[in-house]
Amino acid sequence: MAVELLLTFAMQETLTRINEALDEIQEDAAVLSLVSTSPQHEDRAQEVCWDLDRETDSFLDSLEVVGRDDDVSIVMEKLTSLIKQHILSVVPIVGMAGLGKTTVAKKVCEVVREGKQFDVALWVCVSNDFNKVKILGAMLQIIDKTTGGLTNLDAILQNLKKKLENKTFFLVLDDVWNDDHGKWDDLKEQLLKISSKNGNAVVVTTRKTEIAGMMETFAGIQHQPGKLSDDECWSIIKQKVSGGGGATLAVDFESIGKDIAKKCGGLPLLAKVLGGTLHRKEKQENHVQVPFLFDILLHFTVQPLFFFPRLPTNWLF
Repeated sequence: MAVELLLTFAMQETLTRINEALDEIQEDAAVLSLVSTSPQHEDRAQEVCWDLDRETDSFLDSLEVVGRDDDVSIVMEKLTSLIKQHILSVVPIVGMAGLGKTTVAKKVCEVVREGKQFDVALWVCVSNDFNKVKILGAMLQIIDKTTGGLTNLDAILQNLKKKLENKTFFLVLDDVWNDDHGKWDDLKEQLLKISSKNGNAVVVTTRKTEIAGMMETFAGIQHQPGKLSDDECWSIIKQKVSGGGGATLAVDFESIGKDIAKKCGGLPLLAKVLGGTLHRKEKQENHVQVPFLFDILLHFTVQPLFFFPRLPTNWLF
């Protein structure tokens, strides 16, 4: 009986430590606009649940671009071939949440700005509010900050047309959820009114292939980034843990950390979440304890979603 009690207390202590680790991962996930799925929906939750009101920007974090050069080149090649023939070309970047679609779009936007292929580069985070007045107004505000607050569609279009007359624009519509064909056709019609010059382009990021198919210029022009390799996920984790400074990591951390990277399933965002958790743990304790690493390695199961259940500490064994 005494042995059983000791085992029960030991398991309760282990579960408590695991829950603390999961809580820290949950907190880091929240910072990146991820929310957990509820247990009753676990069986049908096949992807990350997002905060639909999140905002993104076009600026790259130095840790963001790992293993995405080929994806950027592919998107740029598609754009280059299309803009020669069309007034408005649309290339969607599609894939599951956490895959790095926004990162690819950011890098494409950076290449566009550096290469001067377009006169103006614009970034609008659409999320769940696909509103043409809001989108066009955001475009105008980037070009002319003094026009912020305009809500009249005609006024917005007049100003955009004036600012972009005889110019080409590159527009990123990030995180699109709208599957209403009519809303897209309406926005596209307005975009065509702004500039009649060949060579304008839109890059769209979306999780849904149906939306990508609805918006792309030609069937099959959309691009889906591949998953990262385990080594690339490890590179992200290592950079996050070291704060990007290239600090030397302990041998035991290197060994277990590479196994943790395999748990990321090729998703760069998950590697960032885990790396951020380990970095914070290191700052709190001046080093990452091996038991903490084993807790993550043994009890954090990666599916095609971020699902962090809490484990009951009152289980009896």
